[in-house]
Amino acid sequence: MSTTTPRAAELDIVQAARVFARGGEHIDPELLDVHLVEVADKASCSLLRDRFRNDFPHAAYHELLSSVAALRAVLGFSPTPTAREVLDWQDRQRTVYAEAVRGPKTQYPVLFTDGPYRGVEMALDGPAQAYPSADDPLGHLADGWIAGPPAFISLPIVWGDTDKPGHSSVRYKRGYAPGADGLWPFRVRTDDPAPPTGARPHITVPSVQES
Repeated sequence: MSTTTPRAAELDIVQAARVFARGGEHIDPELLDVHLVEVADKASCSLLRDRFRNDFPHAAYHELLSSVAALRAVLGFSPTPTAREVLDWQDRQRTVYAEAVRGPKTQYPVLFTDGPYRGVEMALDGPAQAYPSADDPLGHLADGWIAGPPAFISLPIVWGDTDKPGHSSVRYKRGYAPGADGLWPFRVRTDDPAPPTGARPHITVPSVQES
């Protein structure tokens, strides 16, 4: 979230920083704007991550986001969202996501960094439309997950004896952004069982029919 030069009197900002100091957070008054933005970002991400958990203290984060937004308004800082605005934004992303998926496609170069496909490079299709858009004030909460190649991909593997190998697949998860070389990194999903020892890519070659 962007910050702006405050309109409030410098004394008000100093007093607000002193209140944080009472809680053990010693903040330079000049950095209070940035600190409040970070608080709102953390609360927003936590709310989105645990929105549907019954044991999550939703009320506390609703109140925290509203309090931060109110304090920023009083001090003259640029606005941060309330919890309702964050949740409404998340709900709207379903439509944005669907439009990106149905829209034009392009190819993205990717690199598999571990597992049976380690070192393999290939091109994968993905939405050509950037998501989130550059002018989305809450776009950073999406981590740019839709832009680029697919979020996940499953690839075939074999292991064991070459005459009678075992067959299965391994699922890879995409990184958040391409590396300096322009390649999107893919890693084996850590929440899946590890591939069997000695697993290797299963690359099938079409058989040639003799005439």
